[in-house]
Amino acid sequence: MTQEDRSRDRIQSVERAVAVLRAFGGHDATSSVSELAARVQLPRPVVRRILLTFEHIGYVRNQNGRWALTARILELGAGYFAASSLPEIAQPIMAEIVAQTGETCSIGELDLPDVIHVARVEERRPLPDAVRVGTRLPAHATAVGRVLLADLPEAELDAYLERPREAYTPLTIVETDALRERLRQVRVDGYDVSIEELHPGMIAAAVPIVVAGRAVAGLTVSSTTLRSREAALREEIVPALRDAAGRIADAYRAANPGAYRTPPAAG
Repeated sequence: MTQEDRSRDRIQSVERAVAVLRAFGGHDATSSVSELAARVQLPRPVVRRILLTFEHIGYVRNQNGRWALTARILELGAGYFAASSLPEIAQPIMAEIVAQTGETCSIGELDLPDVIHVARVEERRPLPDAVRVGTRLPAHATAVGRVLLADLPEAELDAYLERPREAYTPLTIVETDALRERLRQVRVDGYDVSIEELHPGMIAAAVPIVVAGRAVAGLTVSSTTLRSREAALREEIVPALRDAAGRIADAYRAANPGAYRTPPAAG
């Protein structure tokens, strides 16, 4: 199917409705119609009709002109967090990592140009700038993002590298050739370490979770420069992450046999 065919098959009203739902993320608990319209760049009457539709089916509520999501919105994610899902399978293994390392452990999935955190187990000492499940972080500025970027097919990676990238700290890699070289090294090493590239004082290590030859997600441990050092990430955290990622991948494949059947031998 060509790109033109895909465009003809898309339903614009559905795309707009989903955009409005997504506009609630990462902002205040409530929003006005004008605020939502500005975020999605749609006319206010269009956004208002979408909100009234979602209100009718119970996904949003209106209180004194401010709109908010309701608990029913969680139904949309329930299927993702089923017993055979990656977050559910990984949770006990991530808890072992936290107990072993004393640091916070997360799983991220690539959704270009970002990584979405889909699972997280906190160490008892909360990290500054701690992320929550559902938080999006820029792939180029995070260790977990780069282990997933490194697994992209060349054509997809080339298209991604054409996009502009933001420098979040003086250490953020934004220049195309430098980022491409870093990703080449990640492929060789099988892991990545980020030192104060997204937030000052924050460090992390990550490895891919590889199922059937492809990275389905990245497993990462986060810390601070006050609690850990780069050498400790490479020498202690990375081996623990590799072992955990292998166990998560095996369990995930076993829990989803229909998605990862071994093809019959030719002949």
